[in-house]
Amino acid sequence: MHSANARLAIEQASKKAPKRKARRTREERSEETRRNLIQAGARTVGRYGYEKASVARITAKAKVALGTFYRHFNSRQEFFDQLLPAMGDHLMDFLRTRVDPGVVGAEREEQRLRAYFSFLEEHPWYHRLLNESEVMAPRAHAAYLELMAAGLVRSFHRGQKRGEMAAFKEAELRTLAYIVMASRVYLATQWGGYKGKNVTPPNDVLNTYTKFIQRALFD
Repeated sequence: MHSANARLAIEQASKKAPKRKARRTREERSEETRRNLIQAGARTVGRYGYEKASVARITAKAKVALGTFYRHFNSRQEFFDQLLPAMGDHLMDFLRTRVDPGVVGAEREEQRLRAYFSFLEEHPWYHRLLNESEVMAPRAHAAYLELMAAGLVRSFHRGQKRGEMAAFKEAELRTLAYIVMASRVYLATQWGGYKGKNVTPPNDVLNTYTKFIQRALFD
């Protein structure tokens, strides 16, 4: 009788006890540290520029030791070469969460532009990271442009399967991607996320962009 009561008490206690979280693997901890360094590095470059973004400043921002940095990257330049493409992946993930998958055509591109400015509002230093990379991290700059262009080309391919953009050949899609990318970047020089500004363009600017995209790509 006593043993039955004891078992019941143990079972009840085990149900009430909070479950322990599974321990993260060494690889998971390492990847988290790497992500923290990338985020800290992006913000440091955005504030000070590449030239003054020292490893000491980056690790202080990430709250890790100097030695931790060199367990993940062989040099500061190697870090810079990976920094912008990693942030490009982050930008693309952000855009995907802000664009309605059911929207197509020019309206979809308008949503992408709005999402881009939303990203710049949250990361007002982003364009310094991008613009200075052409000189300070040219490999990263080239990889970033190809990453973003490839994403747009995939979107254009899907559009063509829906019957959109019939006037363009497949070989022309990459050029179109760069044209659209350039329009976003230069609008950003006048509005959100550039030189400390965090301003979303007014509706007339967004409407003009959508009209241009509609006539250029989808009519």
